[in-house]
Amino acid sequence: MDPEYDEFPDSAVGDLSGQQPAGIHEVSISVAGTYYFNIGNVAGFARADYLYEDEVQAVDNIPADIASRQVNSVNASMSFTWQDRYELLLWGRNLTDDKYLLTAFPSVAQTGSLSAYPNQPRTYGVTFKTRFE
Repeated sequence: MDPEYDEFPDSAVGDLSGQQPAGIHEVSISVAGTYYFNIGNVAGFARADYLYEDEVQAVDNIPADIASRQVNSVNASMSFTWQDRYELLLWGRNLTDDKYLLTAFPSVAQTGSLSAYPNQPRTYGVTFKTRFE
């Protein structure tokens, strides 16, 4: 896919006619795997996923060295369930602590300024669930 604006003369950042929209990656890879297991009367799984998106300009008409992003992120989790009512889940997101902008845009009413939203930092935790009957 090689998209481009046919006509977009009145965009917020000027004439984008004939240009490729920002944020479209040429290469994007997503891989995930889950392994299910039983240890005695405990059922569980281990799961990991990886996301790669090559470098791309994050916003139209802003130099790529200011507003570009590349994604290299790993998430993982492990779960243990027993007695069909208890579950312990260990999880981590963005384990590589990859830092990038989700999106960027010209700031409203501040000519020459740029606003952006960063991705979430590395997070991890434990979740315990139970079912009451």
